[in-house]
Amino acid sequence: MSALPEARESLEYWEQRSHTLPRFAVRQRREAREMAARWRARVSEAERLEYGAGLLGVVFMALAERRLPVTARQTGRTVVKAALLTAAMVTVLTVLLIVALFAAAVALVL
Repeated sequence: MSALPEARESLEYWEQRSHTLPRFAVRQRREAREMAARWRARVSEAERLEYGAGLLGVVFMALAERRLPVTARQTGRTVVKAALLTAAMVTVLTVLLIVALFAAAVALVL
């Protein structure tokens, strides 16, 4: 029997707990984040043991379960956060540039 389903269940519990605890429960949120990180490593190791390492393991897992490994999903979340932050910064800088150009045009006309 594989330990993978139990590990995934525990990971889901700790990730959900981390997100549902109130902001002022700092100690409990820290514990939940640490436990989620531990379970993420365990799930990753169980996936590697069951499907193999590398690209071939990812392909086997995608075909068998129609899901990506935990490490790929976590990396995807990080990339999405970085892309959103970059898009927000580019938007703000573009608006500031347009305002500066408009102010320069008005100063030239006057």
